[in-house]
Amino acid sequence: MLDGLRVGWRAIRHLNHRSHLYVWGNILWLILSLPLVTAPGAWMALVRLSYVMHRDPGVTMDDFWQGFRENWRRGIILAFINALILVINLGNLISYWNMPGLLGFFLRASWGFVLVAWFALQLYAYPLFFAMEKPTLFGAFRNAGVMILQNPLYTLVIVIIGAIFIALGVVLPPILILLTGGAVASLANTAVQNRLWAAGIQPRPVELDESAEQSFYADYEA
Repeated sequence: MLDGLRVGWRAIRHLNHRSHLYVWGNILWLILSLPLVTAPGAWMALVRLSYVMHRDPGVTMDDFWQGFRENWRRGIILAFINALILVINLGNLISYWNMPGLLGFFLRASWGFVLVAWFALQLYAYPLFFAMEKPTLFGAFRNAGVMILQNPLYTLVIVIIGAIFIALGVVLPPILILLTGGAVASLANTAVQNRLWAAGIQPRPVELDESAEQSFYADYEA
């Protein structure tokens, strides 16, 4: 759980280091999400921008557009899957919200768990997609499921932090317009790369400010 809290703090620091790119990426993500069917593709573009920023100090907004061009068709498929899962589970929650007894509680908890698990899967899947040598959506979601099963408490902390970022955006619309998507993308990439470093699968990227990060890694390695 402490690793999850450290990851949340590091994601915020990374967001602060590259705030101008995250702001532009966030605005473009919102605009490109307006047609709804392109929303997942726009999200993949924002995650890709954040992923490259974690790996390459020379990143530009061209990386966002490249991510969108390469993935908007995949995003349409994901839009229908997301819509199906949300409609089914939210519909069930609303329909059985007042159902009394243990069965009603169990059903509501099950559908709520599915929504939370789907959110967690998507937090991990897209950064994993861009980290794969031969990326596929099926492989990314499968690996995301494995990562969740191997790190349940860590994932719970990451999901809570992501939910806080989203809640702040809902309560404060200027934050939603400028930073909410970028904050969640930074969190997702930081969380996935933390697990990949810990597993020895991926080397630690060059930080924007190595001296500023030394205390974090000293804590992490301890």
